[in-house]
Amino acid sequence: MKKEIILREGPSTCWVIRGAFDEVPLAHWTESIPWQQNSIRMYGKTHPEPRLTAWMGPAYRYSSIQWPAVPFMAEMREFVKEVEVHTETARYFNACLFNQYRDGQDSMGWHRDNEPEIDPSCIASVSFGASRDFVIQHRTTKEKWLVHLHHGDLLVMENLQDAYEHALPKRLRVGEPRINLTLRRILSL
Repeated sequence: MKKEIILREGPSTCWVIRGAFDEVPLAHWTESIPWQQNSIRMYGKTHPEPRLTAWMGPAYRYSSIQWPAVPFMAEMREFVKEVEVHTETARYFNACLFNQYRDGQDSMGWHRDNEPEIDPSCIASVSFGASRDFVIQHRTTKEKWLVHLHHGDLLVMENLQDAYEHALPKRLRVGEPRINLTLRRILSL
């Protein structure tokens, strides 16, 4: 499978392998993950997250959400090993944030995965279900890259979190669900 380079600037690289996991059905993740809708605090107000989420890995906190430690299920460990083959990062990923976007109304705003406990050298994201746009923006120049992610696509961000931010914007014409598994390495602080 061939890497499609989205951007490369200094140590920052973003690339995609199209259809790397297209044999895995969306329903598998819909049924096997304990989804929940959390509330987040932004700008002094509490709102329901515009998506469903779940967590596996060491204890982790972002925004006002605290996830307890949840070990990978055996099946998830095997999936992570397959991702690590593509990313050439053996025994690297120890955590996964699962996001379920029920339709195009669900979204993720501009952000960076830059909490101090996240190793920013490699974050991998696998998409299942509906095709959605993923947008990357340089924080200083505001230059943007639009990536259309389809079922089974593997997107990898290497050293991207300092200079760039990313988002999954609303797409009102999307009526089907999308699930995203974002694999990362949580460091012991």
